[in-house]
Amino acid sequence: MQSLTLEQIGDRLAGRHQAVLSVGRLDKGPLAVPMSYVFSNGRFSMVTSPDSLHGRLMQRRGRVTLTVQYEDCDGRSVYQWYVHAEGAVAFTDDDPVVVGRAILAKDRGADNADDWLAARPPSGGAVAVLIPERLSGYEYRDSLDV
Repeated sequence: MQSLTLEQIGDRLAGRHQAVLSVGRLDKGPLAVPMSYVFSNGRFSMVTSPDSLHGRLMQRRGRVTLTVQYEDCDGRSVYQWYVHAEGAVAFTDDDPVVVGRAILAKDRGADNADDWLAARPPSGGAVAVLIPERLSGYEYRDSLDV
Protein backbone atom coordinates (compact mmCIF):
# COMPACT_ATOMS: atom_id res chain seq x y z
CA MET A 1 0.00 0.00 0.00
CA GLN A 2 1.15 3.49 -0.78
CA SER A 3 0.47 6.49 1.46
CA LEU A 4 -1.70 9.30 0.11
CA THR A 5 -0.65 12.94 0.42
CA LEU A 6 -2.95 15.43 2.13
CA GLU A 7 -3.93 16.79 -1.29
CA GLN A 8 -4.77 13.28 -2.54
CA ILE A 9 -6.79 12.63 0.64
CA GLY A 10 -8.82 15.79 0.01
CA ASP A 11 -9.40 14.77 -3.61
CA ARG A 12 -10.64 11.30 -2.58
CA LEU A 13 -12.94 12.67 0.13
CA ALA A 14 -14.59 15.09 -2.31
CA GLY A 15 -16.18 12.18 -4.19
CA ARG A 16 -19.50 10.43 -3.66
CA HIS A 17 -18.53 8.24 -0.74
CA GLN A 18 -20.03 7.33 2.62
CA ALA A 19 -18.04 7.02 5.82
CA VAL A 20 -18.25 4.64 8.72
CA LEU A 21 -18.25 6.53 12.00
CA SER A 22 -17.07 4.56 15.01
CA VAL A 23 -17.50 5.72 18.60
CA GLY A 24 -16.47 3.89 21.75
CA ARG A 25 -18.79 2.34 24.32
CA LEU A 26 -17.77 1.18 27.79
CA ASP A 27 -19.97 -1.89 27.99
CA LYS A 28 -19.66 -3.21 24.41
CA GLY A 29 -17.50 -2.95 21.35
CA PRO A 30 -17.46 0.37 19.46
CA LEU A 31 -20.64 1.44 17.69
CA ALA A 32 -20.06 1.78 13.93
CA VAL A 33 -22.66 3.51 11.72
CA PRO A 34 -22.73 4.75 8.11
CA MET A 35 -22.44 8.51 7.92
CA SER A 36 -22.64 11.12 5.16
CA TYR A 37 -20.08 13.88 5.45
CA VAL A 38 -18.47 16.84 3.78
CA PHE A 39 -14.73 17.47 4.17
CA SER A 40 -13.67 21.10 4.00
CA ASN A 41 -10.86 23.15 5.53
CA GLY A 42 -9.42 20.08 7.23
CA ARG A 43 -12.61 19.09 9.04
CA PHE A 44 -15.44 16.64 8.57
CA SER A 45 -18.99 17.98 9.03
CA MET A 46 -21.95 15.61 9.44
CA VAL A 47 -25.65 16.17 10.09
CA THR A 48 -27.17 13.78 12.60
CA SER A 49 -29.40 13.73 15.65
CA PRO A 50 -27.67 14.48 18.94
CA ASP A 51 -30.37 12.28 20.54
CA SER A 52 -29.53 9.17 18.48
CA LEU A 53 -27.41 6.47 20.09
CA HIS A 54 -24.29 7.51 18.18
CA GLY A 55 -25.07 11.19 18.84
CA ARG A 56 -25.30 10.59 22.60
CA LEU A 57 -22.09 8.53 22.53
CA MET A 58 -20.27 11.23 20.56
CA GLN A 59 -21.25 13.78 23.20
CA ARG A 60 -20.30 11.46 26.07
CA ARG A 61 -16.97 10.24 24.64
CA GLY A 62 -15.98 13.33 22.63
CA ARG A 63 -13.90 11.25 20.21
CA VAL A 64 -14.63 9.28 17.04
CA THR A 65 -12.96 7.45 14.23
CA LEU A 66 -14.15 7.97 10.66
CA THR A 67 -13.19 5.69 7.77
CA VAL A 68 -13.96 6.23 4.08
CA GLN A 69 -13.20 3.34 1.72
CA TYR A 70 -13.37 2.74 -2.03
CA GLU A 71 -12.73 -0.35 -4.14
CA ASP A 72 -12.88 -1.03 -7.88
CA CYS A 73 -12.20 -4.61 -8.89
CA ASP A 74 -12.98 -6.33 -12.19
CA GLY A 75 -11.59 -9.71 -11.13
CA ARG A 76 -8.24 -9.22 -12.88
CA SER A 77 -7.23 -5.82 -11.53
CA VAL A 78 -7.98 -3.97 -8.34
CA TYR A 79 -7.76 -0.40 -7.12
CA GLN A 80 -8.52 0.38 -3.47
CA TRP A 81 -8.05 3.32 -1.16
CA TYR A 82 -9.11 4.32 2.29
CA VAL A 83 -8.87 7.38 4.50
CA HIS A 84 -8.84 7.11 8.26
CA ALA A 85 -9.46 10.08 10.60
CA GLU A 86 -9.48 10.13 14.38
CA GLY A 87 -9.98 12.93 16.85
CA ALA A 88 -12.28 15.08 18.92
CA VAL A 89 -15.89 15.57 17.81
CA ALA A 90 -18.46 18.10 18.96
CA PHE A 91 -21.88 19.32 17.98
CA THR A 92 -21.79 22.93 16.77
CA ASP A 93 -24.14 25.80 16.03
CA ASP A 94 -23.49 25.42 12.28
CA ASP A 95 -26.69 25.47 10.24
CA PRO A 96 -27.72 21.85 9.46
CA VAL A 97 -29.52 22.97 6.28
CA VAL A 98 -26.36 24.61 4.90
CA VAL A 99 -24.19 21.63 5.81
CA GLY A 100 -26.86 19.20 4.62
CA ARG A 101 -26.95 20.95 1.26
CA ALA A 102 -23.16 20.69 0.94
CA ILE A 103 -23.33 16.96 1.74
CA LEU A 104 -26.14 16.43 -0.78
CA ALA A 105 -24.27 18.40 -3.45
CA LYS A 106 -21.25 16.12 -2.93
CA ASP A 107 -23.21 12.87 -2.79
CA ARG A 108 -26.16 13.45 -5.14
CA GLY A 109 -24.92 16.28 -7.36
CA ALA A 110 -25.22 20.05 -7.03
CA ASP A 111 -28.18 20.12 -9.44
CA ASN A 112 -30.16 17.75 -7.20
CA ALA A 113 -29.27 19.03 -3.72
CA ASP A 114 -32.09 21.59 -3.43
CA ASP A 115 -34.68 19.05 -4.62
CA TRP A 116 -33.51 16.56 -1.98
CA LEU A 117 -33.60 19.26 0.72
CA ALA A 118 -37.13 20.26 -0.27
CA ALA A 119 -38.30 16.64 -0.27
CA ARG A 120 -36.45 15.59 2.89
CA PRO A 121 -35.59 18.61 5.05
CA PRO A 122 -33.35 17.81 8.01
CA SER A 123 -35.49 17.57 11.14
CA GLY A 124 -33.96 17.20 14.56
CA GLY A 125 -30.50 17.15 13.06
CA ALA A 126 -27.51 19.09 14.22
CA VAL A 127 -24.02 19.48 12.83
CA ALA A 128 -21.27 17.37 14.36
CA VAL A 129 -17.70 18.34 13.44
CA LEU A 130 -14.62 16.13 13.57
CA ILE A 131 -11.29 17.94 13.42
CA PRO A 132 -8.83 15.10 12.89
CA GLU A 133 -5.82 14.77 15.13
CA ARG A 134 -4.72 11.87 12.96
CA LEU A 135 -5.52 11.73 9.25
CA SER A 136 -4.04 9.12 6.95
CA GLY A 137 -4.82 7.56 3.62
CA TYR A 138 -3.53 4.65 1.60
CA GLU A 139 -4.09 3.20 -1.86
CA TYR A 140 -3.35 -0.10 -3.51
CA ARG A 141 -3.28 -1.08 -7.19
CA ASP A 142 -2.53 -4.47 -8.70
CA SER A 143 -3.34 -6.49 -11.79
CA LEU A 144 -2.90 -10.04 -13.01
CA ASP A 145 -2.36 -8.62 -16.52
CA VAL A 146 0.94 -6.90 -15.74
